[in-house]
Amino acid sequence: MNAQEEVVMEAAWNTFDTGSNEFRRVITELPAGKAKVCDYYLTGELLMEGCFSYVDPDDPKKDVPDGEFVWYYKSGVKKRRSAYIKGVEEGMRTTWFESGSIESETQIRGGNPDGTRIEYYENGHRRRFSVFSKGVGTGAAIDYFPGGAECSVVYLSNGRPEGRMVEYFENGRVRRVTNYIAGRAHPFVIESDSTGKSRGIFADNFSASAPEDYWVNNCAEEGSKLTIVKGWGLYAENTAGSRLFVTADIPQDNEHDFTIETGITFVSGSDFVGCGVVWGFKDRENYNYFQVEPSGFCRAGSVRNDVNKDFFERKQAATIHKVFEMNKLKIVKKSSQITFLVNGEVICTVPFEPYSGRGAGFSVGGKKIVVYKNFLFEIIQ
Repeated sequence: MNAQEEVVMEAAWNTFDTGSNEFRRVITELPAGKAKVCDYYLTGELLMEGCFSYVDPDDPKKDVPDGEFVWYYKSGVKKRRSAYIKGVEEGMRTTWFESGSIESETQIRGGNPDGTRIEYYENGHRRRFSVFSKGVGTGAAIDYFPGGAECSVVYLSNGRPEGRMVEYFENGRVRRVTNYIAGRAHPFVIESDSTGKSRGIFADNFSASAPEDYWVNNCAEEGSKLTIVKGWGLYAENTAGSRLFVTADIPQDNEHDFTIETGITFVSGSDFVGCGVVWGFKDRENYNYFQVEPSGFCRAGSVRNDVNKDFFERKQAATIHKVFEMNKLKIVKKSSQITFLVNGEVICTVPFEPYSGRGAGFSVGGKKIVVYKNFLFEIIQ
């Protein structure tokens, strides 16, 4: 190809998103073995221009970009600008909205995002700030409202959230706080309304294909089995004679009001062995409990240093279901009183008894199999 000779050709080049695989290409030879390439929409508008160190007339996928490239909307407004060195993208990648305002700025090294990436709204305010290392998200990632206020802040490690994620209302008040461990959100979150009133919520509906670590790690007792049955719930089997406890760490205390809810279905075992929920769990010798039996009886109390204290005497409730029918348990602590309900029936309201631990979850007595449908612990801050 002679110097400055132009070649017009039809091509199908899928390296970049052009909105169409069909365009016309004009190749102009440049000094030092390079070539300038201009691609045009079939309607005639300039689509892309840039320099290559190698252009394959038969297979554009083999082309080697080497220099600055600019892509355009049909309107003639810049869409993207990037730079390449021997086929590898290097430097600042900039994209624009068709209105002409900047859409994003990304530092590229070795073909991957490496450094800061800033995304914008069309009004010019930041939409998101993030940092990459060799193509992987790291450090703070900040989202913004269109007006410029922070919307959320989360820290990334190896591309996954790690630690606290804080979400905000546009007035600057905290809306939600979530903790991430190895990219997975812990079920306990703190939510607030726009006035600043907040509540802590731990909710798990056991919809995952396997139990979460916070349950499994606290169910290591010999002879126990804990798994999730999809569409049914948390399957807990206690083959030992002693009581099985399955708890999660929840930042509960004696000062705030709270509500605990769960659904429990008896599968097998004695009708006179209770199963239910525990809270304020410190160890096997210190916890509070609310249990129901397939026999139709229920009880609640506290254990301190392995000594039991009943909140109310074991009593019968007509609403308690036996085998293979779910019972809904609910506990409501308000001020100095605590109320226990089964399937909507108020069983008893008694003075609140302080506790010493942060564990909350389930207890399975004796050799028994039960399924828990869900678990909700709500703390009014």
